[in-house]
Amino acid sequence: MTSHLHMITRLRRISLAVIAAVAALCLSPDAAHAENLIKRPGAHNHYKFELEPQLAVWYGWGNGNNAEVGPGLRASIPFMHNGPIDTINNNIGISFGVNTFFPNNGVLLVLPVAFQWNFYFTDIISVLGEAGVSTNIWTGAGDAFDLDPLFQGGGRFQFGRIGVLVRLGYPMVSVGCNIQF
Repeated sequence: MTSHLHMITRLRRISLAVIAAVAALCLSPDAAHAENLIKRPGAHNHYKFELEPQLAVWYGWGNGNNAEVGPGLRASIPFMHNGPIDTINNNIGISFGVNTFFPNNGVLLVLPVAFQWNFYFTDIISVLGEAGVSTNIWTGAGDAFDLDPLFQGGGRFQFGRIGVLVRLGYPMVSVGCNIQF
């Protein structure tokens, strides 16, 4: 149990370090070499959907002090490619997926669905915020079903159509490879 808490603490620290690094890159004078795109509406990859195989750590309600690590897959579909703030480089979409965890000889399926708002700073760096709900389905001894609120923030490091996406928040943190189609 203690090792799970240490893992969560380490993942939170790593996530905060990644966000701090992104902020430092965006705000540093050396970042002037990369063109700041936040004030250029629509100056980002236009994709129909994004697929993200990921590794997640879940620590939702009802899990006590335990954390579970498992694979997952997220998809995001933008439905507004330029907006809702039409003076900056942003888009809005829906994100949904499945994560699988194997605690205590059972299977836990976590099904997140969220509203996703993306802000693009450079060709490589963007940030996102998500709000939604996570449906949790436990199969094993004493089958169960519950819902968690979902609040996550993250950073995307995009290299063409392939990149890395890091999310932190509640009820899980994750890192994945994203592919834009």
